[in-house]
Amino acid sequence: MLKLFSIFHLNLAYSSIAESKRKEVIERCFWPLLSLATKEHIPVAIEVPGYTLELVSRLDPSWLRALRGAVRSHHVELVGSGYAQIVAPIVPARVNEWNLEVGAQQYERLFGASPGLWYINEQAYSAGIVEHYASRGVEGIVMEWNNARTLHPEWDDDYRYYPQVAVGTERHRVKLIWNDSISFQKFQRYAHGDIDSADLLSYLLTHLSETGRYLSLYGSDAEIFDFRPGRFKTEPELEKPVEWARIAAFYGLLRSDPRFKLIFPSEVLKAPAVPSRSYLPLALESAAQPIPVKKQPKYNVTRWSITGRNSLYVNTICHKLYQRIARLQENGMPAKGEIEQFKKRLCFLWSSDFRTHITPERWEGFKSEIVRMLRETSSADTSEARRVTVSLNGLAGTWFRPVGKKTKIRPAPSLARNCEMSEDGRLLIISTPSAKAFFNLRRGLAIQSLVFPALDPQPLFGTIPHGYFEDIALGADWYTGNSVLQRPGKSQVTDLAPVEVELLAGSQREAWSGCSATVITEAGPIRKRFKVYKNWPQIDLEYTFDWPTIPAGSFKTAFVTLIPESYDPGSLFYATHNGGSSLEIFRMHGQTIAHSVPASSVVTASSGLGATEGIVIIGDAKKAVALCFDPSVCASMPMIAFRKAPPSFFARIMFSCGELDETRTQEVAGPVHFACSVVGLGRQ
Repeated sequence: MLKLFSIFHLNLAYSSIAESKRKEVIERCFWPLLSLATKEHIPVAIEVPGYTLELVSRLDPSWLRALRGAVRSHHVELVGSGYAQIVAPIVPARVNEWNLEVGAQQYERLFGASPGLWYINEQAYSAGIVEHYASRGVEGIVMEWNNARTLHPEWDDDYRYYPQVAVGTERHRVKLIWNDSISFQKFQRYAHGDIDSADLLSYLLTHLSETGRYLSLYGSDAEIFDFRPGRFKTEPELEKPVEWARIAAFYGLLRSDPRFKLIFPSEVLKAPAVPSRSYLPLALESAAQPIPVKKQPKYNVTRWSITGRNSLYVNTICHKLYQRIARLQENGMPAKGEIEQFKKRLCFLWSSDFRTHITPERWEGFKSEIVRMLRETSSADTSEARRVTVSLNGLAGTWFRPVGKKTKIRPAPSLARNCEMSEDGRLLIISTPSAKAFFNLRRGLAIQSLVFPALDPQPLFGTIPHGYFEDIALGADWYTGNSVLQRPGKSQVTDLAPVEVELLAGSQREAWSGCSATVITEAGPIRKRFKVYKNWPQIDLEYTFDWPTIPAGSFKTAFVTLIPESYDPGSLFYATHNGGSSLEIFRMHGQTIAHSVPASSVVTASSGLGATEGIVIIGDAKKAVALCFDPSVCASMPMIAFRKAPPSFFARIMFSCGELDETRTQEVAGPVHFACSVVGLGRQ
């Protein structure tokens, strides 16, 4: 027997649905779904964010009363998600906590209890977010099977039919039931009339077994049945409302077939354990895909981070608001009630729907709310520099984090003891007791090599020259400190032209020596500045893309290329935060990691890192470098490239400030400023 469960996701904040259409969505989608449960007695689960519940209570309170009654009478099972539909792996840990807390409070107020089962928003998962569900004591989470399975060929196919345990950071664990993208896409095609009931039934029969199995029949949007959100020109035409009737008919067919049983999703978690098949501790993520997302590869985490109408800008502002709210809370100002409202409003602003197919009218309203919150929280701004300790598994270092500081330029003679030119005039060399940097004046101040002598006498990163790798696909110069803009059908824009350099120095407190230059490109000038610190192993990379508009394309900066001879390949790792409070550690040995490789001809990247606390660490067991940046200045998305490449390995990290997919085709306003510190970490 195959036991089938269904979870319908309700979302009145759906990106492409105009506010004027929301009442129609309730009438055409929400009411028929509720009737399916209460009149047809089909066991369905409804997952609905708190914000949608607020909208429904204003637009059609009778539906909300009916839902409450259906939940009380056990005709409907409520599944939680939070206040807003936030993509948790790209949002700071505390914001994720706030979102779940506000959502739980609303569920308790409206339904008398918080749900036991919670749906991972947008089915975008990371190990870091497990802690938020585990700390709330939830019974389980719902996450997609298909992409996790692809990442883990060692898994048995039977794992998909049973409850498992998702393993997060710091030994956090939570029970898990599987959603299934192929299954819900088949269900959608049937409802839209693209396939018939025999086709869908034939697919389900491929999952039948003599042993009892569980399968998600549906686990996606409700707003696409008898209504068209208008995201794509290819959406099936809707002639008359027949789709909910088709859905009801298919459920009736299943109910009459003894090979199937319709159940609530919570019943999966009540199933007895099946040895070597169920409740196994599983890591869903991988180094190649640290943030698995539902559906096909073209649908990946970059769509909410660095594509969309202007996701880089709105995510940057959200990080700024988060930092302000956190400071206000720490200082005990303003009153607690106002702080709680700030948190709730920020969760709303971090909703995924503002980052994809948002309508023009809602986009303008969203920007107005951002301006209001910036004004209301402006008293929490700070410009003080501070030192931050970065540590992981016995490796540690200090990040001097400058915030809003002006550079003081000293006369060149005072820098002579720190700076020199190579004999051929090609390289500028800046030496301090803690670092020695070589800058290529013929390549836009690209970093030829960087040595942190206290960690290793050999350079940890720099430029790998053409001809180093045997693979012709890697037959190029692999720079550090450069930028690249790739536009469809046009030549790429780089910052590797010869430059006139200016020498700089910081204050006595900051104690750095540096250089700057401007590269003129067809898109506009790129101003670059580098600071080499005296008292600790750190170099700052700063870029201002002083362009009137940022062209649509793949736009990456601050490349850092590891020098292979300086590392132990067997212990290589990278680590970052993806929505949790603890660093997630990914082993790189034996892996192929290609976050920046296009997922399709129109989607220019495949994955990336949330880096939600502004830190990415990469290195081996004895030493590492931490790339530290402030997402409230530029919420770029770090990406890793790594593979075995004779005579050793190829490894780079880069920061994407923009990618392309179907949600972003337009240019956005410039300029863009990005700053990153590379800090040496050694054994303590």
